[in-house]
Amino acid sequence: MTILLCFCYSAHTQDGSGKAMQSKDDKAKIQFNGLGRAILSQTGIDGNILDADSSTIENITDGEFLLDLIVNASPNKTTEVQSIIRLRNEFGGFFGAGMALEVRELWLRGVIADVLKYRVGDMDLAMTPYTLFLPDEEGMVNEPAVFAPQRDVIHYEQFYTDDNTRRMQGGKLDFGLNFAQVIEDLDISAFVARIRGTDFFITPTRLVAGGEFDFSTVTFNDSLGMKANVGLNVIHTYDDLQSGNANTGIRNTVSSVDFDITLLDKKNISFHIVGETGMSNLETAERVENDTGDKENNITSEEDDTFLDVGIQVELKKQNLMLSASFIDIGPDFFSVGAQSKRIEYNGEKTFYNRIGTNRMLRRPTLFDLNRDRGLYTFRISDMLMGYDPRYANAMPYGDATPNRQGVKVGLVCGKIEDKINATVNAAFLQELRGQGTLQLKNFTLLRAAANFNIHKFISYKNKLRLTLGMQVESTSREGQEIEQVDLNSNLIEVGLEAELFSKFELLLGAKLFSAEGTEYIPSIQSFNDIQDFPSRFVADDKETLIGAGFKYEFKKDTYITLQYNTLILEKETDPLNDYDLNQFYVLYTMKF
Repeated sequence: MTILLCFCYSAHTQDGSGKAMQSKDDKAKIQFNGLGRAILSQTGIDGNILDADSSTIENITDGEFLLDLIVNASPNKTTEVQSIIRLRNEFGGFFGAGMALEVRELWLRGVIADVLKYRVGDMDLAMTPYTLFLPDEEGMVNEPAVFAPQRDVIHYEQFYTDDNTRRMQGGKLDFGLNFAQVIEDLDISAFVARIRGTDFFITPTRLVAGGEFDFSTVTFNDSLGMKANVGLNVIHTYDDLQSGNANTGIRNTVSSVDFDITLLDKKNISFHIVGETGMSNLETAERVENDTGDKENNITSEEDDTFLDVGIQVELKKQNLMLSASFIDIGPDFFSVGAQSKRIEYNGEKTFYNRIGTNRMLRRPTLFDLNRDRGLYTFRISDMLMGYDPRYANAMPYGDATPNRQGVKVGLVCGKIEDKINATVNAAFLQELRGQGTLQLKNFTLLRAAANFNIHKFISYKNKLRLTLGMQVESTSREGQEIEQVDLNSNLIEVGLEAELFSKFELLLGAKLFSAEGTEYIPSIQSFNDIQDFPSRFVADDKETLIGAGFKYEFKKDTYITLQYNTLILEKETDPLNDYDLNQFYVLYTMKF
């Protein structure tokens, strides 16, 4: 069982300028806002696996108290600086014991000559899904609102945004131009950031630089509404072998062209050709000594590959309906560190019950952990394809930029969030381009669907009454001899209810039902993205049931209290002696100003 008490005081976004607590004087140059949180957690475990295990503590209590103080200053009309100072104290640390003080964020931005925008320090960056992008985490499709508070804490701590940006530290320049003919506007941006520092021994400094060149055309045909938006993108990640004593490093360059060509844009319908295509280059560099005794970089290996993602979009405006279909071809050796690095480190150490059982086996992450364990999440960029759990995502574990895939994707979006019903459906039918460990190819099928029903608009109920549904069905198969065969199937169903019993007081209910069954092979990846080995066959026979229930009272916008209980039931069909349950109870109070 877990008890969680959380107090939050927050501004708008971590990366934006603060507007709270302004002086009545419009010329005030310093503003204050912030976020505070207090967590008291008691986590419990039970089940068959503990019957012969006397070393695992069945209840763990911990927590933290923290305050993020945001100070935003504008020394003049063209300059703005902001810092977030964090005060944190672990639960049980009285009279300042265990207290830590750190700078969570610091940046400066401004405008030069009303033309050139600049920013230095911490920044959130995103380009395209194949160049610089942070794909969403697994384990959710249309997550019930009852599970949202703890995921929001994770997103805040890891600097995740709705725009799939990556948190970096460096400098950025932006400027734009407007034209009268052919090209309507032109936007150019460039950045450089350090994503890893040297340890002055074997780890070199790692830098990433990139830029975008985006332009929009004027409307070529007024009767049809023909126009185009085109972007040129490049990102280069490299290790500085002059820093420290490192002898090897990588250079990864990805360049692409993305486009949205409007062929028809009328009152009731629009038709677009959209997509992105480009290539990647991965080099392994080694620092060697030349004939004169100087150190220089020597390329020891190099891989190039391409990608193509092109399709159509049809929007039926009157019906609030969007249809899409695309063809993808992502090369086996396509590698983009900025787009393929995941949010979840499945090999990371879990905060709660990392090892359990008499043999102290490493516990595999569950939906319970993915929803609440900050120890599994990261915003850092990896120099190789990160590990993944094929039960939760096997068709596209690295998002759109997953390499070695070819096939068709289709999608449908119907309605808006405020409508009586809104829904999205996405499907992908993919195949490997190159076999892994065999000439046989894997086939993947992925179906994701989500729907929201605003029931109160059907029955004229004055308060909110919303039903949310989510579903993911995924299958992987491979023919061949018995040792080559793969057959893995997984299903995830989400059901949520938000019922406003009276003004600002809600009942929250939610459940996730997950099952995975079958076999698969997961390659072991070594540095620089090479397959090192194929461990023993991965076998899945799990069923997970995650249930949440609670109440939420909203005092005013962004100020509320919620009381909740969550429980996970894990069942192993072929190994029932290792079944277990995880339980959680928490209270969370949040206030933003």
